[in-house]
Amino acid sequence: MASPWATPEELRLHLRLATIDTEQAAVKIAEAERVIRGELEQTIDAVADDTTVLVGNGRRVLLLPELPVTAVTSVTEDGTLLTEGTDYRANRYGLLTRLGGCWPLDVDIEVVYDHGTDPVPAIITQVCLQVAGRAWVRATTAVAAESLGDRSLTYDKDRSGQALTDYELRILRPYMRGPASR
Repeated sequence: MASPWATPEELRLHLRLATIDTEQAAVKIAEAERVIRGELEQTIDAVADDTTVLVGNGRRVLLLPELPVTAVTSVTEDGTLLTEGTDYRANRYGLLTRLGGCWPLDVDIEVVYDHGTDPVPAIITQVCLQVAGRAWVRATTAVAAESLGDRSLTYDKDRSGQALTDYELRILRPYMRGPASR
């Protein structure tokens, strides 16, 4: 697992607090990371030798699911290893182009590739701190439902501050998956 995008100390400074419970702050930061990753449908952190299996679509281009693509180690089409520059090419935007033809329809295309960024872009760290900060401040007011028997709490993401704002979504747009990022 990659290192956290922000530290409890950064969250303390962001919130202008004299002290902070570092364990709880780390939890809020991790939750904010999960929310951002889920919204962007991206891992964000650098990952080496990730394997994905795509399905041939009968067209020249397939889209790799994680961005940015930093390297393609191998591409295998229905068990046959392809050669970069002769059979395919890939770019940082996740476009895997079949040279001299199309990807066969309904055939498994296995791709081993590197993706993500290290370090995480500062703007993503800033949004992470904003989301974690809102969740820290609103933690006690976010209860949407409560039960007594066996004690059950349900939190409302909007009231907990963990929902991304329109502004945050707009500035994170370049890091989103697929056509929404272009």
